[in-house]
Amino acid sequence: MEVLLLQKKIADYPERIDKMQKRYGMIMAPRSSEISSAIKGLNSYMLQLKVNRGSFAKLKQEIDQDVARLQALEGNLDRTKELSESIRLSVVQVMHAKATTETYLASIDAQIDGAVTAKEKLELAQKQKKTVDVINLLTMIQNGDGYKL
Repeated sequence: MEVLLLQKKIADYPERIDKMQKRYGMIMAPRSSEISSAIKGLNSYMLQLKVNRGSFAKLKQEIDQDVARLQALEGNLDRTKELSESIRLSVVQVMHAKATTETYLASIDAQIDGAVTAKEKLELAQKQKKTVDVINLLTMIQNGDGYKL
């Protein structure tokens, strides 16, 4: 009975992964012509990536537990050919689901790393732009612009 419940759960993995893939596919990288709005867009983008990463990580954790349960059940059950074959097929299914989730986790981690790097560079550019603006303002004050203060 436990084997059947576990196999039923494993059979739902492809559908769950498909839903998470679709949600992940809807995340759009931010586009902006201004530094401050680009930084805000990157913050939102990273948040969405982290939420999706959490979903994949939770599923991977479930899968790891199910792999352990399947292996324990396989060792405890009679070696009837039919049941043994059924468990082996379930192991293949769960290992495929595990590989898929690990691939998505690695991809999301790479995207998060890229977004963090981009944000750091944008923040540096923003600081440099403010510095240039201050220098230009000081130059205007020193040279005068034809108006009396």
